[in-house]
Amino acid sequence: MTTLEELRRVPLFDGLSDEELGRVLEQGVEKIVRAGEVNGREGEPVEHLYVILEGDLRITKKTADGGETVLNVYTPGSFFAEVPLLAGSPFMASGRALTDCRMFLIPNALFRRLLTKNGPFSQTILHTMAERVQLLQSVAGQREKLDSLGTLAAGLAHELNNPASATRRSAEGLRENFARLRSLGWRLAHAAARGGLNPSALEALEAAVVRLSGPRTSTPLDALEVSEKEDELALWLEDSGLPDAWELAPTFVDAGLGTGDLDSVAESVPPAVRADALRYLGAVIGVSGLLDEVEGSAGRVSEIVRTMEGYSYMDRAPLQDVDVNQSLLDTLSVLGYKLGGIEVRRNLDPNLPPVVAYGGELNQVWTALLDNAIDAVEGGKGRVGIRTTCEGDRVLVEISDDGPGIPEPIRGRIFEPFFTTKDVGAGTGLGLDVGYRIVVGRHGGDIHVVSEPGATRFEVRLPVKGPAGGGEALDVEWSLEAGR
Repeated sequence: MTTLEELRRVPLFDGLSDEELGRVLEQGVEKIVRAGEVNGREGEPVEHLYVILEGDLRITKKTADGGETVLNVYTPGSFFAEVPLLAGSPFMASGRALTDCRMFLIPNALFRRLLTKNGPFSQTILHTMAERVQLLQSVAGQREKLDSLGTLAAGLAHELNNPASATRRSAEGLRENFARLRSLGWRLAHAAARGGLNPSALEALEAAVVRLSGPRTSTPLDALEVSEKEDELALWLEDSGLPDAWELAPTFVDAGLGTGDLDSVAESVPPAVRADALRYLGAVIGVSGLLDEVEGSAGRVSEIVRTMEGYSYMDRAPLQDVDVNQSLLDTLSVLGYKLGGIEVRRNLDPNLPPVVAYGGELNQVWTALLDNAIDAVEGGKGRVGIRTTCEGDRVLVEISDDGPGIPEPIRGRIFEPFFTTKDVGAGTGLGLDVGYRIVVGRHGGDIHVVSEPGATRFEVRLPVKGPAGGGEALDVEWSLEAGR
């Protein structure tokens, strides 16, 4: 049973008189939590301030991947749950007893009365709360950076998969075509050695192959026209004695060749080697096309790497001239794997001036806002918009969606730390808070939201000349009025 002497040893109660402490003892309750048991799960309502008298309690928070991260371990004399009590929110984290814990619980009404009536008590509460919020915001900043890194990795893996798969298929095709080239080259050389292919015919064949396998410009064909040309060429090849005519025809059609082109090859060699000559042309064209595919895939990989470097601002000074339009496009590319059937409307001012900013941090803001917009679109088939323009000495960035909107009762709280409408573990409630601190605290800008059903728009304004004083103020006050 809790005694007055035990409570007197708790630093939180140093400023209370014996009479006040007696009322605390009378109105509070004792609670025992055995080792391994949970005391308050993330998302559950909070009704008391908890003071630990004996034992150790570990505080953890769910992560988006289903795991948990340890925030703190509270020991005897510690108190907790002051932040959700004052914010009117549920538990922001879960507590699990590492050893048998004995706690003293102070009801919310008594807690608030002490907070307003007793100066030393309120100072201790607010000082401790400020330290914890600062710590959590620091952790939040690191978490947001890790989330951005995870987004970058997911986007990179998704984007690289297509060119990597195409390169692998091309490599397999090249192996087959090179084997066919070796075989056909040997057979043509053997024919030449036997006198079945004289030097002039061999030179004519080589000239025709070089001419027909080089780059060609042709009008793109629709599916029906392609099918008709393949049929025409296949029949021509069959008449020329090629049993594999239907396999060769698509290669020639893709290269833009017709029967007239193949006639020139057929006429350059004796009938006995005509089939091998046409197959040789097909193999050369096949190799050339596959090499073009490999080159295209390599170019795509280089473009992806450039985009990812732009997103991460690798090897660049922290404060720099930032092309906001390109920054938004890079972020959109990184999040491309999440878009699915969502329509993205871009309205980017081509004359937008560069902004002096922390480029990597701005991309954290764009990632959070675009990610929320994508999540807000119902069924993955809505619309997300990006707009930029210049307003005097400031650049305006608007990110919008046609989702259900943000309900008015919670609209004023979306920039609060730890406030989230997502399921437990699905959102930390830190993305918009961190974004607010980056825009306002680091860059001296402004961010606010306009929302109604079917139209939500986040507006970010950044000074063109960059943050005053180098943007050193990391810890800025957030207001209950969104973006103000």
